[in-house]
Amino acid sequence: MDFECDWTKTKACIFRNYLPNGGYNGSGYFHEIKEFDRVDLQTLLGLEAEIIKLDKNTQAFCAGKIASNVLIWGARGCGKSSMVKGVFAKYLYGVDSPLRVIEVEKKDIGILPVLIDDLRGRAFKFVIYCDDLSFEAGDRSYKALKSVLEGSLEKKPDNVLVYATSNRRHLVAESEEVSEIHQNDVFDELISLSDRFGLSMGVYALGAAEYLEIVRRLCGSEEEFLAIKLQALNYAGLKGNRSGRSAREFYKLYQNGIV
Repeated sequence: MDFECDWTKTKACIFRNYLPNGGYNGSGYFHEIKEFDRVDLQTLLGLEAEIIKLDKNTQAFCAGKIASNVLIWGARGCGKSSMVKGVFAKYLYGVDSPLRVIEVEKKDIGILPVLIDDLRGRAFKFVIYCDDLSFEAGDRSYKALKSVLEGSLEKKPDNVLVYATSNRRHLVAESEEVSEIHQNDVFDELISLSDRFGLSMGVYALGAAEYLEIVRRLCGSEEEFLAIKLQALNYAGLKGNRSGRSAREFYKLYQNGIV
C-alpha cells in the first residue's frame, strides 16, 4: 500500500490507525506534526554522554553513513523521550535536512513491515520512533518489530532506522510459568529483540544534587531557588522519583501557587 504523504513538506508525523484496538487492515493515515515538541538538550543534566552518542548516530544516518537502531531504556521521567526529541529537533529543521520522523504507537506496531516497504528506496532518511515500548508476556506482536530490525530474508533498507524508548531493558516481559528445561530458550527469545538495537543505552534516576540543579535552572533567581529548595526535595520524595520531569512539574505547581 502506498501511504499518501508529501515528504518534501512533512518533516515529522504520527501514524494514525482507524482501528481503535490496533492491528492493521490497510487503513490509516499520517498526521503531520505542525508544532513539534522541541526540547533544549542543554537542560537535560546527567545525560551528556548519552546525548553525544545519540547525536553522532543521527548525524551519521543523515549523512548516509552507517548508523544503528537505538533503544533507550530506564526509569520513568528520566529524560529518555526528551533526549530523543531534542536530537530530532536539531536535525529535522536544519537546512535541506534529509531526516523525516514517523511516530508509531505500540498498538500499531503491526504496521511496520508494510510501512518499511513503502519507505524503502525513497530519497529521505526515515526514523520510525516508538515511545514507551514494551510487550507483556504472551503478547506476540513484537514479532513484527523483530523481523523489521533484522531477521527477514529481505535486506533492511539503508534509509530506515528504529528509535525506541522503554521502561524495560529487554522490552518483553518474562512469563513466570515456564518449565525449567525451557528457561534458557525463553530467555534467549526475550533478549533477542533488544539485541537487534545496535545502540542500547540505560538512563537512571538522578541524584539529589542533579535534581536540584535542574530546579535551580528553572528558577528566576538564586534567592527563589533557596526559598523552594526544601519543597522541591519533598515533592520528589512524595513522587518517589528524582527526575527532570519531577523537577519541571514541581516548578509548574510552584508558579501556579499550588505548592
